[in-house]
Amino acid sequence: MAILNLTLEKEVDREEVNEYIRQISINSSLQGQIGYTNSTEVVSSDFIGSRTAGVFDAQATITSGNRLTAYVWYDNEVGYSCQVLRIAEQMCGVSYPKAPAETNA
Repeated sequence: MAILNLTLEKEVDREEVNEYIRQISINSSLQGQIGYTNSTEVVSSDFIGSRTAGVFDAQATITSGNRLTAYVWYDNEVGYSCQVLRIAEQMCGVSYPKAPAETNA
């Protein structure tokens, strides 16, 4: 798990952050890299084999003014390997068709 303690340029609230990340995880070119969960019952073993770089844990989001604490789960074997493969494909100009098609937001 990665814990991100961020200072943002503007004040945000928890719902705003969670909805933004949720939309990015399903409606952007990063959909294969950023996962999202809103479950209150997740544990590290739930993410074994995850192909994403990380899964944002919406239940753990903490905001205070312009400060944000975000928790991101990740699989440091499969997830990491998938990221290395994505980078290699990008460097080589390889692009496979995806279903459903990705949208660029």
